Amino acid sequence: MRSSVIAALLTLATPVVVVAWGGLGHRTVGYLAEKHLTDEAKSLFDTLLANDQGFDYSDAAVWADAIKQRMPWTRPLHFINPVNDNPPKKCDVVWPTDCPDEGCVVSATFNYTSILLNTDSDLEDRKNATMFVMHLIGDIHQPLHASGWERGGNDFKPICWKHSPPSGDDHCTGSINLHEIWDKHILHKLRGLPISLDKSREKAAAAQWADDLFGRQQAAAIYASSECTRLNNEKCILQWTTASNKLVCSNVLKRGLKWMAENDLSEEYFDDNWEVVDDQIGKAGLRLGAWMNAIAAATSGRNRDL
Repeated sequence: MRSSVIAALLTLATPVVVVAWGGLGHRTVGYLAEKHLTDEAKSLFDTLLANDQGFDYSDAAVWADAIKQRMPWTRPLHFINPVNDNPPKKCDVVWPTDCPDEGCVVSATFNYTSILLNTDSDLEDRKNATMFVMHLIGDIHQPLHASGWERGGNDFKPICWKHSPPSGDDHCTGSINLHEIWDKHILHKLRGLPISLDKSREKAAAAQWADDLFGRQQAAAIYASSECTRLNNEKCILQWTTASNKLVCSNVLKRGLKWMAENDLSEEYFDDNWEVVDDQIGKAGLRLGAWMNAIAAATSGRNRDL
């Protein structure tokens, strides 16, 4: 990985992020993961992410999208394109066949985890690896980042989406694609938000969503300590990716392409899928927190059973 090449970009202001769960989703994952950190992990990652720009865990979680234009070689690391996918009839990830030489979200998450586990690695490399891991575990839980169908839904357009609060638009929103629906539109409608938010409002909305998810997880006795954290192989990462891929068949394309092309997806389709999105964001934050806890334990020498 070329993480050391990216270090200089840390001094740049965070640009607008428009893909992969959108800023709202990734920021929520980052804030939720932070709530699940042990004291040991919080100390480690506070140190690795330390900066003088007010750059917090949510900013760290969106950073890997922010640098894609400057570092186009990182683009393939955000997704996996299973070659045998034929949704909605068949959804399947075959490892390692489906991960090309340039890498994919599964291999990248594992590789950046390996950098974090190597305490002899350069500090900037470990900082960058932290931000990649925080982002990529979020990406894994977006179903269309685990499917090669129509380039992850990017080529399935135009899609009708009328919901755009608070204006209450009664016409379809441009020529958006299905990937955008899952990256952003379902999330914003779910949280009662307009599709466009400035950074401060986006962060505030993400913090509130993370609070809601954390409260529900605590009430249901769902804790990070129960999550899969096999850091020395791709087992856990692949399990999460495969589960996301299955959602493309069971939910994303459940109603069929003809129906989806002819209907306003902000209505029945949203009703079908908002709970899936809420659940996936919750799982991503929980699992990221568990993953970071395991890294902290391993690098302190306490956990040798990776």
